[in-house]
Amino acid sequence: MVAEAGNLYRYRNNQGNLVIDYAVPPQYVANGYEILSESGTVIDVIEPQVDPEDMEPEEVQRSRSEAEAAQQKEDEMLLRTYSEIAELEAAMDRKLKQLDREIEIIQSNLEKNEKALDASRVKAANYQLGGRHVPKALLKNMDSQIHEQRDGENMLVVRQQEYQGTKDRYLGYLDRLKTLKGVNKDTATPEAVIP
Repeated sequence: MVAEAGNLYRYRNNQGNLVIDYAVPPQYVANGYEILSESGTVIDVIEPQVDPEDMEPEEVQRSRSEAEAAQQKEDEMLLRTYSEIAELEAAMDRKLKQLDREIEIIQSNLEKNEKALDASRVKAANYQLGGRHVPKALLKNMDSQIHEQRDGENMLVVRQQEYQGTKDRYLGYLDRLKTLKGVNKDTATPEAVIP
C-alpha cells in the first residue's frame, strides 16, 4: 500500500503487536487498520475485510436474534418468578408429583379396566361354550371396555411424555437460573426433586 503524504498507519502484525508505520504491508491490509495524522490522531478506521464464506446467511442471523430474544424473555421470567433456586426446585417437585399422580391414576384405571374386560371375555366364552349367543349388551360392553383401554393407553403415553418434557424443561430452568444467579452448576439438586 502506498502511504499518503503526512499520514501514519496503525495495524496489528502476525504476533498481535500494534505497529505504526508509513505504510501497511499488503498481508495486513485485510485485517483492518487506522489512518493517523502526524500528531497521532485517528483520522479514519478501515474495518477488517470479511471473507464472504465466513459471513452468516441472513436466516441464521435472524434465527440467532430470535433465539437471543427468546432467551432474554425466559431469563426475565425466571428472575421475576423465582428469587431463589430452592423456589424453582420446589415448583418442579410439585409439578412432577402432580403428573406422577395422574400417571398412577391412569395406570390404576387401566388395571381395573383390564380386569373388567377379562371378566367380560370369560362371560362371553361361557355363553359360547354353552351353545348360546353372546348377548348384544355384553358385546357392546366389551367394545366399550376395549375403547377405554386404548384411550387409557394413549393417555398414559401422553402423560409420560408430558412428565419427561416437564422434567427436562425444569432442569433447563434450574441450570439457567443457577447461571443467572452465579451459583455453581455442580450444586446438587435434591434427590426428591428428580424422581
